[in-house]
Amino acid sequence: MIPRNTRRSSTPEHGDWRCPISKPEEVEHLPNPPVSVWKKMQMRTEYLQSVQPQYWNHPYYADAEEVPVTPISGWPRFLRRVIALFLMLPLSVVMVFALMIQLYHAAPTVSSVMFWLSEPIWFTLMGGATFLALMISRVFEPVLVYIYVLGHELTHALAAKMCFGHVRSFKIDFDGGYVETDTDNLFIALAPYFVPLWMLCWLGGLWLANWAFPFDAYLPWFYAGFGFWWSFHIYWTIWVIPREQPDMIENGLLLSMLIVIVMNILLLIIILCCFDVISPSGYLADFVSSAQRIWGAMQDCWQLLAR
Repeated sequence: MIPRNTRRSSTPEHGDWRCPISKPEEVEHLPNPPVSVWKKMQMRTEYLQSVQPQYWNHPYYADAEEVPVTPISGWPRFLRRVIALFLMLPLSVVMVFALMIQLYHAAPTVSSVMFWLSEPIWFTLMGGATFLALMISRVFEPVLVYIYVLGHELTHALAAKMCFGHVRSFKIDFDGGYVETDTDNLFIALAPYFVPLWMLCWLGGLWLANWAFPFDAYLPWFYAGFGFWWSFHIYWTIWVIPREQPDMIENGLLLSMLIVIVMNILLLIIILCCFDVISPSGYLADFVSSAQRIWGAMQDCWQLLAR
């Protein structure tokens, strides 16, 4: 994200991970037929993915009165670290333990041939494999990058609307993008990292299409699109997080990372429940049991250290 300088505007902004930079000497000599435009897009994408941006050192902010990203400090930073270490971290550990127990109990079902050949699993895997093939071949990489950044900024805007905020401006292009709002909070900043917008759009749009005009191939397309866009969300989330995201830096890196992890684990649990791999009631029971076991182990360790 590239939040613009707050002294230039009285409203917070959320930008994407890219600085508005390019290498004009590489593309100026190319004419403008469609093939050359595609080549420009590919070269721009490769370059932007190769840099590790230092936002506040970039010439774009040379006339800025202050750096665009100011990490929190003092008591707010201390409180967020306490919440991260003593609430979010144990919560993520317990969620993972409970999920592992549920998957262990579901092993006979998951390992059966009929499970993997079932329509939901088969077409979901095919959708995910299609996305991986596109990423490996890099044929449509510029388009996928643009779609990701567009979805990222749209999620910021929708999150602001959900928090009763007003979106003042929205910009997206191949040099970057940003959303200017009149409100800002942790949910608005981190929503793109755990809300798979395009997956939700696909599932909702296809459901509405089938409701209005039922067609036989509804379920295969439904599951294939789900696998494709779920893989899309996981891939780009993992890819973009290490690239100095100001959304995380300004809200506390540790807390932001743990919130993103917890929310994505929760989303995975919901998906597994929808596929009947695990049961909500069984997971809740294993969650409580795992929490009790981990708490008991922590008490035992504390008693050993106190001796």
